[in-house]
Amino acid sequence: MVINPLLLGIIPSFAWLVFFMLEDQRKPEPTRMILYVFLAGGLSTAFAAFPELQIQNWFAGRGILTSTPAFLFSFALIEELVKFIAVYALVKRSEFFDEWTDGMVYMITAALGFAAVENALNLIGADFIVQVTLIRGVGATLLHALASALVGFYWMRKRVLEGLFWAAVLHGIFNILILRLAGIEIYASLFLLLAAVIVFHDFETLKKRDELKPVHLRKKT
Repeated sequence: MVINPLLLGIIPSFAWLVFFMLEDQRKPEPTRMILYVFLAGGLSTAFAAFPELQIQNWFAGRGILTSTPAFLFSFALIEELVKFIAVYALVKRSEFFDEWTDGMVYMITAALGFAAVENALNLIGADFIVQVTLIRGVGATLLHALASALVGFYWMRKRVLEGLFWAAVLHGIFNILILRLAGIEIYASLFLLLAAVIVFHDFETLKKRDELKPVHLRKKT
């Protein structure tokens, strides 16, 4: 049944969403905005598909393996870019985009929407659905959230391009570790743990800014 992979692909994203939302208790975003951003992140997978297909064909036409760093980093950059564009278009002029931490909150939410769709597509036709769900639910889903959180952090510091760069680096290195060290997931897990420490430190930095110097980020129309 198709419904099982779809549900199993979405559940990990919702679980991580609840976890991250618990970190935003000072002034939580409205549920409807979180839902809109989550859906926008999911829809952004469609916008990533075309350029990724073109890149895949370009590499294949030249006999270059899709496990090479150049291929993996290019895919990572495309995915981080479409997630950012989706969030920017949706929240930049919103009245609910009014805290330093909002950039990270919304980017994480969109990333989890993206991961939900990506996971569901990977689970359709998979032989070991439960095992794949656990691996992608813990690994790939968290990866998307952490990478996009970096974009959100640098966005709030008006350094989006730098954020996209570091997000792509994080995303690409994780994929390299998974592919090159298949069966030895401990290295990829430790890498994600280190990334999580950095992201939570960044989030706390912006939380302190909210406490000391609240700011309204929305552009006036």
